[in-house]
Order: sequence, then C-alpha cells, then structure tokens
Amino acid sequence: MMDLLLLLFFSAAIGIGWWLGRRHQAQLQTPCVADENYYRGLNYLLNHDTDAALDLFIDSLEVNNHNLDTHLALGSAFRRKGEVDKAIQIHQNLLNRSGLTHHQLAQAQLELAHDFVKAGLLDRAEQLLLESAGFSSDKQAWGTLLLDIYQREKDWQKALDIARRFQLHKVPNLASRLSHYACEQAQEALDDEDLPAAKLLLKQAKGLKTDNPRVFMIDAAIAMQQQDYDLAGKHLRYLAEQEPSLIPNFLTDLAQCFAFATDQQAWQNWLDTCMQEHPSTSVMLALADVLRQESDTKAAAFVTKELRKRPSVKGFNYLIDLHMQWATDNARESLEALQGLTVALEQRKPAFQCKQCGYASSSMQWQCPTCHQWDTTKPVYGLRGE
Repeated sequence: MMDLLLLLFFSAAIGIGWWLGRRHQAQLQTPCVADENYYRGLNYLLNHDTDAALDLFIDSLEVNNHNLDTHLALGSAFRRKGEVDKAIQIHQNLLNRSGLTHHQLAQAQLELAHDFVKAGLLDRAEQLLLESAGFSSDKQAWGTLLLDIYQREKDWQKALDIARRFQLHKVPNLASRLSHYACEQAQEALDDEDLPAAKLLLKQAKGLKTDNPRVFMIDAAIAMQQQDYDLAGKHLRYLAEQEPSLIPNFLTDLAQCFAFATDQQAWQNWLDTCMQEHPSTSVMLALADVLRQESDTKAAAFVTKELRKRPSVKGFNYLIDLHMQWATDNARESLEALQGLTVALEQRKPAFQCKQCGYASSSMQWQCPTCHQWDTTKPVYGLRGE
C-alpha cells in the first residue's frame, strides 16, 4: 500500500511539473511558490513523510482534466488503507474546486460517499447520494451504494424503494439481494402474525427472484401456521429438489407434514430416495428413527452400514446411544465415556459455514454477518457435519 501511495504521489509530482512547464516563459524566470512546493513535495516523498506531501499535493496541484484521476485514485488508496480522514480531505478538496464538469463532480461525490460509508457516517453518505444523484449518469453505482447503506441499517423498505427508483431490479447480480429484502419483511410480518402482508411480500420476493429458496421456506411456514400441512409439504419437497443442500434445515418440518398426513410409508419412501440422491447425516438419522419403530437392531445395522460410507460425529453419537441399551454395565461405562467425547465434538463443531469467507455459526444465516453476502451460508458436510 505504501508503494502505491508513493507511486501516486510521484504521479502527482509529475503533474505539478507538467503544469509548471506549461506556464509562460516569463513567469518561469521569476520565483514561483508552486515551483517551491513542487521540490518540497519531492523531498517529503523521498523522506516518506506522506502527510506533509499530501498537504502540498492538495494545495499545489490544480484540478484539471489531466490529473483528476490522480486525485481520485489517491483518495481511494487512502480509504483502502484505512486512513479515511485523508480520503475525505482529498475528495472534499475536489468538490471545493471550480470548473468541474457534471461527470467529474459526480465522480468526486461518489468517492466521498464511499469515504463516509467507510467511516461509518451513513447519514452523511445517504444525504450526499440522494441530493447529488442528478449529477450522475451511472445510476447503478449510486443506487448500489445506497443499497449497501440501507442494508447495514436493515431498512429493507428504503432499499426496495431505491431499487425501484434506480431500476436496480434489472441488474442480475442484485436480484437475489432485493428478493431477500422482501423476504426479511415477509418474515417480520409472519412473526407479527400478519399473514396477508407476509404473502404479499413473498409475491414481491418471488417476482424479484423466482428461485429464491427462502421464499419457499417462508411459504411453508405460513402454510403450517394455517395448518395446511399438505401445501407446506409440497413447498418443502419442491425446495428439496431445487436446493438439496438445505434439506437438513427443514427436515423436521417436513417430517411433521408427513405425520399429519398419517402416511408413514410415504415419509420412509421419500427418505429412501433422498438418501440415494442427496445423502446427509440428518436424512440418515431420520430414516433410522423410522426403522427404529420396527426394530432397534434394524436401525443400528442401517446406521452402521451408512457410517462406513459416510462417517460423521453425529451419526456415531446416535449409534452409541442405540448400543447403550444392550450393553453390560462395564461396556455401558465405556460407551458413556465415548459418548461424552462425541457429544462434545458435536457441540463444538459449527453446523453452518459461509462459502465466501468461511464464517462458521451454529445457526442458519441467510446473510453472512462477516462478508454480508446472501445465500453463501450452507450446512457443513463431512465428518464433523452432515
């Protein structure tokens, strides 16, 4: 980062030299303050005194079409480095200069808004973007930054409103985010038992992204709240086909739907098919529970066979629990010690992990709290997971 800043400062110094060279020959024959600042700035750079060089850079280098990008790049470099105050100083200095075109003004305003967001000054960033939106032809960049602000504030309605204003629903990589904003509102309405509002918001979410798995999960939750278990089961089975990695998330609800349909054989058949097409520890244990109604021995044999193919801590813990009831007193004591270990391992392991940044958690997160990406958190598979 320091090398980048030095490069930018040297570029600025060259710009100052170019500007001085353009001055009239008669002016060059007299002492010039800018000329003095030019050499002082070079001296600061050579001595790695970037603060002093920055002050001279801002004071000495006239903003024009040839060096505007240098100002913007330098400010962005300071922002990425974490020195947001310097970035703000540079970009505010640009806005105080006269003679900027509408496009240049928009560039400086957008960079300053990014500075404010980085500094946590979300209100100032929002105000700047809303007041200055007319200067920009790149509506997507302005609207996306406003989305980021409202997402941080969890103001989902403002985010959806700004998406309509800037027509961000037409941007493919934003469709999922916007759909989740409507789902967030739908979940809030469902929690408040306002089912008509929840359904209306889910319709909006589905219109934004037809295959958003969260829509079907909330649809199923609404159907279950209305005791329409047949409809809830249809939503969840469809979701299993579309997003099989999420099956462990809703397996308990789906079991309840089959239970209310009093069709145990259909539930077992679905689990058998799922084990063949989308095997996981949760599905294995659900099928073991069904087999256990016939015989504990049959369930234990099934789990043992599956663990040989796909070992998991959760599966071993279940198998130990089965064998505890047949064990002698000495064997039970050993199994209890072993189960204590497997339970501890199971409790310490994260059940979910973000595929983008690796953030691990014990519960499902539709938006990763670390990298803030949507739909990147999935159940953990393998020995310590599914």
